[in-house]
Amino acid sequence: MESGAGRRHVKRYIALPVLAIGVHFILSNLLYYSVEKLFLYVLRIPEKQFMKVAYLGEILISIALFLIFFAIYRLIWKGEGSERREQTDFKNSAMSVIAGTGVSGVSFLWIRLAERIPGFQRSIDAMNRGNENIGGGTIIGEILIAVIAAPLIEEILFRGIVLRSLRRISPAWVAILLSSVLFGAYHMNVVQVVYATFMGVVAGIIYEKKKNLLLPILVHMANNFLAMIQGRVPPSAGAIINILSLIMILPLGVVIFRLRPCSCGSGSLPVGDESDRK
Repeated sequence: MESGAGRRHVKRYIALPVLAIGVHFILSNLLYYSVEKLFLYVLRIPEKQFMKVAYLGEILISIALFLIFFAIYRLIWKGEGSERREQTDFKNSAMSVIAGTGVSGVSFLWIRLAERIPGFQRSIDAMNRGNENIGGGTIIGEILIAVIAAPLIEEILFRGIVLRSLRRISPAWVAILLSSVLFGAYHMNVVQVVYATFMGVVAGIIYEKKKNLLLPILVHMANNFLAMIQGRVPPSAGAIINILSLIMILPLGVVIFRLRPCSCGSGSLPVGDESDRK
């Protein structure tokens, strides 16, 4: 009986991340396809005009995905009891923003290196084209989608569901690394895979230590906000932002070092805990 319960426990927390990522992939693509067909063929909006207002559809899709995955997140952990989480106070919020700024600095270094590697040129070009189209190219659309919506949805999915599920059956460092690799791979661009995986590790360590999903969301928001600013300001101002990001790599290292012993040294939770036996 005990071994059977243990196997069910393991299978459940392996299946949850796979199903959650699969549902997000299918649902997001289905919603984007449906909105495009609605605008072009039902409302008969000309394609050029559609490109200008497409970000409104993206915003609606983001709201729908957020509500759906927040509901899934609450449903999955409803019977598990609430984690002991630290408050979203100024200290923890500032730490998360600092970490996100440092991640931006590491991402900047990696992208500059990747630009000098011929084999990565197609990935760089695809990444730049994708960034230009976020939010219909408008600053309001980019803030709403890339800086606010994407961090909310992706952190609920990859830290709130994937990492938390894997944490039930594996040590913290395994759960953090695996969920981060899945997060990076989900971007489906070789260059983005590297820095997204790194950000996933940072966000995962903070979540493992603090048990507060708002903190990795702040990490993600800070990183995406700086990436947006870097692409919109004049080169002189962009250079200042890049220097700031690079400087913040040092505090990021301090944050990770201080959190590392407690966050990554513990073992896995017991197989078949009380919540799974009820």
